[in-house]
Amino acid sequence: MAKTLLYIDDNQIDIAIIKGMQEKYLAFDAVTYSTNAEHSIRYIREHLQNADELPDVIFLDLYMSPFSGWEFLDEFKKIHPLIGKTIEIYIVTFSILPKDLIRSKQYQHVKSYYTKPVTRETFTSFRVN
Repeated sequence: MAKTLLYIDDNQIDIAIIKGMQEKYLAFDAVTYSTNAEHSIRYIREHLQNADELPDVIFLDLYMSPFSGWEFLDEFKKIHPLIGKTIEIYIVTFSILPKDLIRSKQYQHVKSYYTKPVTRETFTSFRVN
């Protein structure tokens, strides 16, 4: 089964790291990169019932401006029941604050919390067979 990733992060260095890992390990069939969480949630909202246009997995940074990962999660929570497929969200952040980890667990669609940089082991655990 094809697996697609939407990587949402406003840090170009982190995007470059994920691009390099994808080129080397081909963990996903396709990866889309977004530096704007607000545009990303708008896109998902516009394609709610078109499963082929939506990612299977989202890697989401929490601290972006002007629209944070937290705001993305709040909006995703509102539309989650309307989405025509399962989308797994993984937090990928520099934050090691326990309060952020605890807060992320309040969102049922967040599957896990990873601190940056993403390791090879974490990234390749998503590898498509």
